[in-house]
Amino acid sequence: MAGGVLSISFDFEMAWGTRRNARDLNHAQGVERVREVVRGLLDIFTRHRISATWATVGHLMLRPEDCPDGRFPKQLPAPRPDWFSGEWYDGIPSMHEQRGLRYYAPELVEAIVNCPVHQELASHTFSHVVIGEDACTREVALAEFDTCREVARRWGREVRTLVFPRNKVGHLDVLRETGHVCFRGPNSEWFLLGTAAKPIKNRLLNRLTYNLVRVLRFVDESLVICPPLGKAKRVEGLWELPHSMFFPGCTGLSKFVPRESQVQRATKGMRKAAQLGRIFSLYTHPHNFLPDVSQQLESFEQICIAAARSRDAGEIEIKTMEEIAHDLSAGRNLHWAA
Repeated sequence: MAGGVLSISFDFEMAWGTRRNARDLNHAQGVERVREVVRGLLDIFTRHRISATWATVGHLMLRPEDCPDGRFPKQLPAPRPDWFSGEWYDGIPSMHEQRGLRYYAPELVEAIVNCPVHQELASHTFSHVVIGEDACTREVALAEFDTCREVARRWGREVRTLVFPRNKVGHLDVLRETGHVCFRGPNSEWFLLGTAAKPIKNRLLNRLTYNLVRVLRFVDESLVICPPLGKAKRVEGLWELPHSMFFPGCTGLSKFVPRESQVQRATKGMRKAAQLGRIFSLYTHPHNFLPDVSQQLESFEQICIAAARSRDAGEIEIKTMEEIAHDLSAGRNLHWAA
């Protein structure tokens, strides 16, 4: 019986995750290449028989039959966060426009659900609303959760898992009421200096802290040390699953992080999880593989090779987030929980 478990999850959001201005029509240029990334990852998972959780923005799941005039016809309540300029859904192109490739990805969702090795289709809300912010009301949260599940059902999948945008947790009562069973918990890395739990409102201090966090993140990603291994917790009738390690991108300071150090860190995490009977949770975004897709995929596959070897040796199991929650609810592998 394997002692630990590996969970791999993706925040699959394309252009939705970085919108700040409804009028910026050139936003997220180049993100269309995420198609290459997703197909490359699915090939890796097929080769090594690995299941992962794809927390997908519901709008990416829309198909032409869902958008008779090129756009989703259902009017949803929208948030008004102070960091976003304009109305929430303004500027979203038709799926028939070239820019639509950044906001719709039904062919990728099809590839995920039809992968020869089971992949979990999970929710990242319908339009990447930051649920944990004050600007998100109960009405908005309900619409985001329900609509994403509704669209996923058209793909033959019942969504039970949610990853909160920006990992900002909120409205857990609504999440439970809409049929979800688990979610990924908030960020807790030491280098965040507590800002994930309590954001800094002073603009100057916030900017200084942001730059400091960037440097500390680089230090953390460069050191070949074992990532933290958390345990699942029962929170308001849901399973909160921890995260251990973020697979960094190749832009900004992260492009100076040796790729081999990420493989070594992940391998250490899996070994420690096996020894302690813990959860090792690895997550990232498909767009973090841009622009050097081949290099990033190669590094990620090395982690998957190590994971498959550990699994085949009976040291760890590899499960989706929903599968972990299902085991815990059934009274199995309770050593994974606090």
